[in-house]
Amino acid sequence: MRKAFAPGLAIITAIVVTLLLAFRADDALELPLRDAALRRLPSKPARSTIVVAVDERSIRESGRWPWPRTRLAEMLDRARDSGARGVVLDLLLPEPDAGDARLAEATKRIPTLAVAVIVEHGQWLLPAPAIRETTIAVHGNFERDGDFIVRRFASTKQNRDRSLTALPVEAAAMIAPISIPIGRSIAPMYRTRPQNVPIISAVDLLQKRFDLRGKIVFIGPTAMGLGDRVVTPVSGLTPDPGVTVHAAATESLIRGEIVRESPPFIAGIIAGLAIAILLHNRASRRVRLAIAATFLILIAAGGFALLATTGIAIPFVALALVVVITAVALELNAAVQMEQRFTMWWAERKAQDVESKRVLAHELKTPLASMRGLSQLLGGFELTDVERRRVASLLESEAGKLQTMVSALLDLERLPLRDFDGASTVIDLGELVAARVEFLRASADRPLMTSIPSGVFVRADRALIERVIDNLVGNALKYSPPPSPITISVRQDAREALLQVEDRGPGISAGERQHIFDRFFRGSSAAGTQGLGLGLSLVSEVATWHGGSVSVEAASGGGSLFRLTLPLAHVAAKAGAM
Repeated sequence: MRKAFAPGLAIITAIVVTLLLAFRADDALELPLRDAALRRLPSKPARSTIVVAVDERSIRESGRWPWPRTRLAEMLDRARDSGARGVVLDLLLPEPDAGDARLAEATKRIPTLAVAVIVEHGQWLLPAPAIRETTIAVHGNFERDGDFIVRRFASTKQNRDRSLTALPVEAAAMIAPISIPIGRSIAPMYRTRPQNVPIISAVDLLQKRFDLRGKIVFIGPTAMGLGDRVVTPVSGLTPDPGVTVHAAATESLIRGEIVRESPPFIAGIIAGLAIAILLHNRASRRVRLAIAATFLILIAAGGFALLATTGIAIPFVALALVVVITAVALELNAAVQMEQRFTMWWAERKAQDVESKRVLAHELKTPLASMRGLSQLLGGFELTDVERRRVASLLESEAGKLQTMVSALLDLERLPLRDFDGASTVIDLGELVAARVEFLRASADRPLMTSIPSGVFVRADRALIERVIDNLVGNALKYSPPPSPITISVRQDAREALLQVEDRGPGISAGERQHIFDRFFRGSSAAGTQGLGLGLSLVSEVATWHGGSVSVEAASGGGSLFRLTLPLAHVAAKAGAM
């Protein structure tokens, strides 16, 4: 049933997962986990960018912000003279100023980007006109997710007739050729952490000479209260200045380290395949859980490796939840089926107990009635010594039958309550069977053919196994006509030891085989032979108590073949350890 149900459920799962990912329904769980994965990636040093910071020290020594545009022009000249490839003015300069002409002259001598942002009512806040003419305007808007973390930015932003490229994209294009996607979100991996971007104080740049050859110089505020501070996936406990975030994003784009989400339908297909494999699997519970655990490891380790090497991000949470929910559902289904089997077994057991009590009452009537009659005969009639001894002998015989029956029933009832570990030892089943067969051969009137190797070790109660051997071989002797042989063999496979007893008797009909191990059941072929119908029931109980089983089938040459299986000693030890 599970196998027939698997394809449909796998297809439904694939569709549902695809839709959930397409509508980003899992972002609240997925994005924090992806952030954690990015933080685990080894950080890389900045090779192409450096920040000239308008920090607290610069403000103390050079005066309050905003500074004169001439001072900014001087900073651009110092960057050009130090070999910088380009400058990014990560500063809002919208108001015209007396020093704009001087700043514009400086921007002509070195490629310069000037930041602009979209403010309220969708209006562009652009650099002053004089600066705008000699620089490339770029947008510096941060795209915050619902948890206020900056994971991505728009490659371009457009309002009315003006479209501007994102600051990191245009800055990276100064170093490496980059195609600019229109209107798409770009998610840097931030392998260079914002806090690891080299920083020079603006006052130092004005007073000292630095080697900035080939670098893109980001000029922006880091002093508290001057500029944006944002949290990225790799930020520490405090937000990072916006200028360092822009520089770190530029490093990611130059190296091509961008997070690319796998298409939702690919994740849907993977989820559907996982469902199909788990539902088709017919292995044991342990193997099924091992497969589920393997899936989870592959999702975690494989997804992390894929992110680290290619930047492709798979939906960790969605895929893991599919595997976990499926595994839990299978476990719950197995538990329900086990409960149903137990309920059926319990109902059958109760029915068997009722039948056993009915049969027991019937079986007890005969010896009790005989004993009562013989007792009345002894007490109510004058008997000769010979007759009295004869009646007493019959009374003893009936009492012996009754005692045997009660003892056998007590053995059956007490067996499940015994402690297996305390009562069992490791024995050589081959040696034990050979010894019992040799003992039984002395009183047998027909040949006992054997194939019994030694070295077949099982953990068992020696006395109980001897009773099993005696019962199986004794039954074979009882129902096999002389001089037909009895065949006893012992062998083993990877997990089990097998004892087989084959006779050439009348056999057991197919309809009676399922009841032959019930208490007090005696097949039609047992007519005319003595017995209580408890011997094979004891064999079955002993086999179950040892973690094995017993079965019967028609022998190839006529008669019956009884097969007893017991766990090998090392298998039983492993099961006990777990």
